[in-house]
Amino acid sequence: MSDGRLSITVLGSGTSVGVPTIGCHCAVCTSEDPHDRRLRPSVLVRWNDHAVLIDTTPDFRQQALAAKIERVDAILFTHGHADHIMGLDDVRPLNYRMTGPLRVYGSAETIATVRRTFQYIFDTGPTESSRPRIETCVFDGEEPLRVGNLDFVPIRLSHGQGTVYGFRFGSAAYLTDHSDIPSESLDKLRDLDVLFLDALRHRPHPTHSTVEHSLHTVEELKPRRAYFTHICHDLPHAATEAALPRNVHLAYDGLVIDAGHGAPSGFRVFRSLEDVPVDFGPCALTIGNFDGVHAAHRNIMRRAAEIARERGWRAAAMTFHPHPASVVAPDKTPQLLTQMERRCDLMREAGLDEVLIMPFTAALAKLSPEQFIEQIVVRRLGARAVLVGHNFRFGRGASGNTATLHELGQLYGFEVEICPAVRRHGSIVGSTAVRKLISSGDMIAAWRMLERPFALEGSVVGGHGVGSRQTVPTLNLSEQTGIVPCDGVYVTRAFDLDDGRQWRSVSNIGFRPTFDGDRRTIETFLLSKFDGRAPARIRVEFLYRLRDERKFDTPEALKTQILHDVARAERFHRRVAEML
Repeated sequence: MSDGRLSITVLGSGTSVGVPTIGCHCAVCTSEDPHDRRLRPSVLVRWNDHAVLIDTTPDFRQQALAAKIERVDAILFTHGHADHIMGLDDVRPLNYRMTGPLRVYGSAETIATVRRTFQYIFDTGPTESSRPRIETCVFDGEEPLRVGNLDFVPIRLSHGQGTVYGFRFGSAAYLTDHSDIPSESLDKLRDLDVLFLDALRHRPHPTHSTVEHSLHTVEELKPRRAYFTHICHDLPHAATEAALPRNVHLAYDGLVIDAGHGAPSGFRVFRSLEDVPVDFGPCALTIGNFDGVHAAHRNIMRRAAEIARERGWRAAAMTFHPHPASVVAPDKTPQLLTQMERRCDLMREAGLDEVLIMPFTAALAKLSPEQFIEQIVVRRLGARAVLVGHNFRFGRGASGNTATLHELGQLYGFEVEICPAVRRHGSIVGSTAVRKLISSGDMIAAWRMLERPFALEGSVVGGHGVGSRQTVPTLNLSEQTGIVPCDGVYVTRAFDLDDGRQWRSVSNIGFRPTFDGDRRTIETFLLSKFDGRAPARIRVEFLYRLRDERKFDTPEALKTQILHDVARAERFHRRVAEML
């Protein structure tokens, strides 16, 4: 990277046996979701022209090829267990390109284990076989290790009865394989942008942190973003990710995080071509409406981020507002899955650096495919690579397709990558497909395609107070402009958008026929502990449809049904927790 920004590539996010686990046929080990495939835990830290590897797992060769690693300046070992050191020999091709030895840092105990395990590397006698040139360096756990112009501060951690180390670098820290963090180490982890934590599973383990324990650590340290790693096959990615707070995520293999210069992420949003600065590019650019930012969109965005990190470019997206159909075919304008601000948040989470929200006008609709590419994509945005989906169309009358894009790429000198369709349970993922699922109330299938539960958000407005008289606090969501699930009762989760509080909940969408309601409402009944402070803005995630809305003969009969709905919702939440 040429601009000094710090990036972290997750090479592996799994446990010592990886996921899938040999011989296991559980739901996660047989999952179609690529996020559920986890190699042994390691990260690559890049900045300027430097790269540091934290741990060399038995999967290092596979990880290095996937991440296209071409150089490593140093290796930092967290500890000497096999799943963290056994790939050391595979650094040979990188070592051959170096003029001197590759420095390897670790505690005295770890370096002794490395030298004993790889005795042939350090044997000074003659040999006919090749071996890496390694220089071992013991750290004392107190003084920072300097590589290039960046300090790596060792962080002492408890791994059951043993001691391992994490590392803080800039405004980021990587901590894996720990059961606890000593108080003196916690003080070194304040004011972080990015924090990686061990979160093996929900059930307790003698040498590893659980999801709940790591959430307590996040609450105490308050990093801007937290990522859980060293994940076993007890945790399905999509369901676990959906249950975490907004600033906490499950890491996954191939994830690339921009850790900035100690600032949050440097994410930028521009709302017209006139706002685009000269340093927007060079970039790896993806183009589309991206309504919903679903699994296929995220796949393209992650790939754009990967290419951008490799080349030292920025990862960017161009999206459109209003929806192009509202200009060229108003009668076919779809109901939106996500409002623009939320869409930008999701694109940032997918790894993008910047987004151009292009005003879609009649003048823009009249540009030919070549005019659109030459005037906007190449000249104004500085695209060096353009990534789109398999069904991408562009230009006047949607006359341009992927073949056209390839031709224009050759003409104007940018790379083109067409990302294939993504399937979930045999169905192709697309915004239209997601809308149909939501309109029919199939929230589980929509969850799979979105890689998160479908959500509505907005202000809390005054209601009729019926729910509060039924002994459960009730929040009424403001009127929605986009798509809304079909009328009925749903298992949901509610989040306070201002302070992060969250509650298990049940939501009703409909006209309250028992009370002769004359307008559609979205009422959310909170099931979790509620402190009485009503939120001003909430997001409601829809997890599962319980039943149709219907009219009851009396309020008492409705109350009985509400209690039955609550019991079913609680069972659903428990099943999800057990699955996690």
